[in-house]
Amino acid sequence: MTTRDDAIRLKRVNHLTYNVTDKDRALRFWEDVLGVKRIPSQVDRDHIIWLQLPSGAMVHLVETPDGPSAPSHHGAFEVDDIESAQAALRARGIDTTDITTRNDGQRVFFIEDPDGNRIEICTKSGFGVLV
Repeated sequence: MTTRDDAIRLKRVNHLTYNVTDKDRALRFWEDVLGVKRIPSQVDRDHIIWLQLPSGAMVHLVETPDGPSAPSHHGAFEVDDIESAQAALRARGIDTTDITTRNDGQRVFFIEDPDGNRIEICTKSGFGVLV
């Protein structure tokens, strides 16, 4: 039997980090296209931009000449109406994958930011909290 030490059990996502080659271009994409809001940086580093979702989870954009991770890691972000989100992105000239449905009923599609970082847009998971 495995025991779990609650002191080190992960509870929620605090932030995701995306490496970008141009932080100002990335900021415009995240703010203007995805509607994520900038918040004050909590570190004294000029190459990092802090963003926050309404849930409180954060996205950090880290400017580096190496650009995105290869292969690109990704975060998944929930929307209320996936068809409307896809249509709005396509109307702005953003390429999206087709919407697919997972076994639990969750629907998803993917986009890329200007650096080629993969971003998943999804509905709420159909199976809820399991742990």
